[in-house]
Amino acid sequence: MPTQTLFEGAISSLQKTLNRGSLRHRVLTSNIANIDTPNYKAFEVVMEDVRQKKGGHSGTLQLVRTGPLHLSSRRQAADGVKIKASDPMAVNLRADGNTVDLDRTMGKLAENTILYRTAAQLIRKKFQGLKNVIQGGGK
Repeated sequence: MPTQTLFEGAISSLQKTLNRGSLRHRVLTSNIANIDTPNYKAFEVVMEDVRQKKGGHSGTLQLVRTGPLHLSSRRQAADGVKIKASDPMAVNLRADGNTVDLDRTMGKLAENTILYRTAAQLIRKKFQGLKNVIQGGGK
């Protein structure tokens, strides 16, 4: 068996999961940071394959780098992820036009943290298994 395919699928899948989780964390914390900004529209991360199944392209945003420290959109496209404006809730009780729902956003942040930590633990276990094999099973 070639060594390059030993955990290739699992590790690359977990890497994408970690990248998506990191991006989703940044988007969610950005929403929280702008909770008091008038007319701020909340954003969310959408998986490309899920969006294609629904058949919709409405609400997607084209990312433009206006500064050298801004996030690169290349990695997001490679991981099948898009950032889009969140669908506004049917009833928005805020008079300032801000669409951030703190309770909903904090719930998504907690869920994202659990998924990210799980993926990190799984990839750590994969590498521990490889290390164990290399060291001869602890003998």
